[in-house]
Amino acid sequence: MASQPESGLAARRNKPAKPIPRLPLSAFSPPNSGTGERFPLPPSPTTVHPTAVYDASAVVSSVDALQSYSSALGKSPNPRLAGVVIALPDAKTESVEQLITSSTVPVVGVTVPLSDASTSIAILNVKVAYTTPFVQSAPSESEAVRTALKSGIVNVDVQNDLSSDAGWEMLEEFLNSALKDVDPEATKPAIVLSNILPPPGVLEMPTVTLLSHPSYVAYQAHTATISLYESVHVSLSPPKWGSAVPGPLDLASKEWKKRVKMYLGPIIDAFGFNRIIFASSSPSSVEYNSLPANWYELAREAVAELGIDQEGVDAIFGGNAKNLYGSA
Repeated sequence: MASQPESGLAARRNKPAKPIPRLPLSAFSPPNSGTGERFPLPPSPTTVHPTAVYDASAVVSSVDALQSYSSALGKSPNPRLAGVVIALPDAKTESVEQLITSSTVPVVGVTVPLSDASTSIAILNVKVAYTTPFVQSAPSESEAVRTALKSGIVNVDVQNDLSSDAGWEMLEEFLNSALKDVDPEATKPAIVLSNILPPPGVLEMPTVTLLSHPSYVAYQAHTATISLYESVHVSLSPPKWGSAVPGPLDLASKEWKKRVKMYLGPIIDAFGFNRIIFASSSPSSVEYNSLPANWYELAREAVAELGIDQEGVDAIFGGNAKNLYGSA
């Protein structure tokens, strides 16, 4: 009796296997009727442009420099340029007023060093924000930022080492201290982090190696943590990768764009579209003086190639900066 189940099992094993049903090729194709409407092809990244461009940080120090910036934007973003936030080296009222009144570029805001926070800048209809470098967490620095947040916006140019968990934890400690006891409803504070999207690095490391490198793993984990601070925004600005941003026809642009997308993807997942702000430069860094047009094209294509829809593109390249700086 004990051998009967074994015999039955052996018999079933010896039976020929049933053929696996195969789906017809038509199952993987859209129906013939209404193909264009029901299964539209995604738009080409080369054709996806923001409706309006707001540059959240253009480093200029004179009227001539501002006009040169406008010319350097090139043909693509220039007709769409609806506003620019100029990053100034100091807060001399006369210089600021001269820039605004003589500029053909719509100036919607200015950023000045946090060290000039006590300087009175009486400029009508222009948002005044402050910028400060971050190297290490210190109580005095956190207190200065917390005080400046009462006015609204502080741009923090991250300059500490983010290649390990320790650097990110230091930044998190700083943000936690700076935003402590700040009432978001009363002051509408905003911290804009620059120089982390993308972070500094070297192009020599192969992309495949970078994907599993501890620095990239730390980047993914800690940007997700930082996104929990609702008042924190991220600037999509040119990275410090040892050279100027390549132009669209430059052979290096393909590798640059691939890496930008690697860093942009986790930020979009963590922050969404509404807290990423396009900027042609970091406010306190002019190390490589890249052409604004080159960074705009590279960043725009990187965003579009990630499959971001028109609404998201409009937010990143225009709407988010407009919402922050659009009212004085």
